[in-house]
Amino acid sequence: MATEKLTKRHIDGLKASAKPYRHYDTELKGFGILVLPSGVKSYIIEYRPDGGGRNVAKKRMTLGRVGELTPEQARAIARDRLADVRRGTDPLSDRQTKRREQKLSEFIDQWEIDAPAGKRTGRPMKDRTRTYMLARLRHHVVPLLGTKRISDVTVDDINGMIRRIARGETAKDGLSGKKRGRLKVRGGEGAALKVASDLSIIFNYAVEKRLIATNPVTHARKPRAGKRHDFLTASEFAQIATSLAGLEADGANPAGIAILRLILLTGARPSEIEGLKWAEVDTDHQCLRLAESKTGYSARPLSQAAVDILSAISRCASPYVFPATRGDGHFTGAKKIWNQARAKANLPGRVRYHARHAMATFALADGVDAVSVAAIMGHKGPRTTLATYAHVIDGTAARAVEAIGQKIAVAMQTAATIPAPAEGHT
Repeated sequence: MATEKLTKRHIDGLKASAKPYRHYDTELKGFGILVLPSGVKSYIIEYRPDGGGRNVAKKRMTLGRVGELTPEQARAIARDRLADVRRGTDPLSDRQTKRREQKLSEFIDQWEIDAPAGKRTGRPMKDRTRTYMLARLRHHVVPLLGTKRISDVTVDDINGMIRRIARGETAKDGLSGKKRGRLKVRGGEGAALKVASDLSIIFNYAVEKRLIATNPVTHARKPRAGKRHDFLTASEFAQIATSLAGLEADGANPAGIAILRLILLTGARPSEIEGLKWAEVDTDHQCLRLAESKTGYSARPLSQAAVDILSAISRCASPYVFPATRGDGHFTGAKKIWNQARAKANLPGRVRYHARHAMATFALADGVDAVSVAAIMGHKGPRTTLATYAHVIDGTAARAVEAIGQKIAVAMQTAATIPAPAEGHT
């Protein structure tokens, strides 16, 4: 908890860390800044109510975000609130009532600090998932509804937000203002559906904390989830493979090439192969034993071709199969090579950075049972497989019913040629 006069220049220089931290002003005691891991900064006051004293627990109150208030404006508000405390008024005397009065943007910040466990898993959300979720909320929800109090957000507000996101009003494409690159925020119905799902998690937490009675997202008119029926065909697999061989000959990073070949051969999620650790590779039993997949622990069978790729990789001190060229992490440049391979093969943009859909489609079309396909894909069970790839099963079922129908028709025609029994005979 460092202290220094809070000027704009000093506040701009405060960097995010792995945990939230506070920085207090030297000019006005009790006035400070809260910095979240996401980089969001908020003005706060800290005080002891009821006349103070070391035996009285401190309370903290958020005044507003950096950017919404200047340091001078925030200092003036803080001075007024702290004067109220000296006069015997407690700004947070009813904590729950005050939390009901939080703005939605502030409650999203509160959710980030609390990092609540999921209701179904009982575990906090994975860091990568939380980062993406918070980014979507701050790029789409905060500009549209961030200033509304959480108890004031209605179903109509949610419906309006969904319509505006679907129309692309919150989409952005430009410089991010950070060292690394470009900020691209997509709109459309898919984005609207995802953001609505994210916001529902926030409001469910507010219900859990008894800050609101119902979740307004529950009754909103959310876009129907669209199913993508496009996937890599056998010929496109061959085109991508040829492109990868060409890039490999041209000196592309061998780790990136190996990652892409494993993605094609296994149908695994890209993040599962990129972050693969040697401790998760079991070549003796020809499988991967992923400690942390999207569905928790997951054992994935491997083809001999995939085992051969892994066996050819030299091990080093890093725990990762594909260590980064710099630092202690894993290699993250495979997607760039994928896009180069896709362009080199003249394949359309629909060819996404994975082969999961193609793997499952080929397996189901060849008559592999849903339980086995679920094991290959790392689904929790066959119900997910059946729901996601129902269109493939429908095609297989159509061919099956045609074959069965022909057999039944032949049987019926044969029966029609048999004379009816004479009257009185059985």
